[in-house]
Amino acid sequence: MDLAPAGLEDFTEMSSPSSDEDPPPMTGPTPESTALLNRTFTDKPPREVRTSFVTADASIVVDEGVSERTAGAAVTWMADMRQVYAQCPAWTVSAGDQEIPLQVVDPADDPSKPLEVEQRFGDEALMRTMLAGSPGQQARITTLLVRQGDRVLELTFRSLVTEPGSAAETQLHTAMGKFLALAPAKFLGLPVD
Repeated sequence: MDLAPAGLEDFTEMSSPSSDEDPPPMTGPTPESTALLNRTFTDKPPREVRTSFVTADASIVVDEGVSERTAGAAVTWMADMRQVYAQCPAWTVSAGDQEIPLQVVDPADDPSKPLEVEQRFGDEALMRTMLAGSPGQQARITTLLVRQGDRVLELTFRSLVTEPGSAAETQLHTAMGKFLALAPAKFLGLPVD
């Protein structure tokens, strides 16, 4: 796919999607939240297509996925995701012998303005940013979920945490804006912003 016409010539398609693998086990603040996290993040729809893009220096990875779910299942899954973010401001991911802490950024403090972005898309949308890892070595993971009927678009941006006002932060927010304009139209037939 040629992204140059959209001003995304820095990105190339990865040969295999970076988010194809099953997520590792997660531990929440309570046994109930642990069960919710693991059920929600391992929920696999019957039909799904994924594509990943990466910058030449691998500083930003963008995963796009669209899934077709059985009648009513997309609504339930979106409700579960809302519950995850409401009940789990932080959790731990077990990757091999490592325990990686994740923290959800309060939407009011997120420069991506998730609550404004959510209002632009589909029957419903949910966008949150998480910080993964130890301070000083944290990754930023921003995910937008858009439901249109029984279809769900997942658009995830992964990068290292950048300094406010830096060139890297500007590059990330510019790329996010361009992908946010393209992906819902491409996958869900929604109007391009």
